[in-house]
Amino acid sequence: MLKQIVKDREKLLVGNELSDVHCHLDMFKDPFVIAKDALFGGVSIIITAGGSEASSLSAVKMADGDNVFAVIGIDPQNAANDAGFVDQLPGIIKSNRRVVGIGEIGLDYSMGIDREIQVGVFERQIEIAKSLDVPIVVHSRKAISEVAELVKAHGVKKAVFHFFEGDENMASDLADLGYLISIPPIESSRRKRVINKLSIDSIVVETDSPAVGKSPLDVIKVVELVSEIKGIPFNETSMRITHNVKKLFSI
Repeated sequence: MLKQIVKDREKLLVGNELSDVHCHLDMFKDPFVIAKDALFGGVSIIITAGGSEASSLSAVKMADGDNVFAVIGIDPQNAANDAGFVDQLPGIIKSNRRVVGIGEIGLDYSMGIDREIQVGVFERQIEIAKSLDVPIVVHSRKAISEVAELVKAHGVKKAVFHFFEGDENMASDLADLGYLISIPPIESSRRKRVINKLSIDSIVVETDSPAVGKSPLDVIKVVELVSEIKGIPFNETSMRITHNVKKLFSI
């Protein structure tokens, strides 16, 4: 996506090694400009997530495999209408190194989608991810306990819990299983307790932009929060978080 405009990597302001583990570039009016601005602002890794067939295919097109990567899948909102796309995931992932995982997938009980449909689509995608040995990006709204149990029950080895909504004890339990906890750009006392409880090796940061953050650059404020709570310099915090992202997604 950015190769045509960024050819001299010495010009990139990536000294802090920032990363946005979850955003939706397809939802921006001009995703190319958003990604370019983030890259020149120091966000060296952007993972754009699908959730429907259309948004997943868009994510694949936007990814360049250098700085912008895609995760694709069917989220709970689209579980009823786009379930057929799940069968296409293996072929797309195998043929595109730019696609580094399956997501966002999970459960969402804040909407009126039948539970059995949601669970069925979620479990199918979990099994595909396991067979391909790629991570899943987990969505959970008003269903964190059930989602966590399903992920554990299926023996998932690689997962990031997007926009984590659980408490510090659940976060610690999931981290003990090797999963990463993603912190969004919204502060709360519970989220601060989660950050405090976890090792930085279990933390990643996201913007969920444009739904929550304005752009991938908003990871800066999340890294600042983690840095403050953990008592680790900003540069080190950003680099260690980005290392977590690269390790999980084999980037």
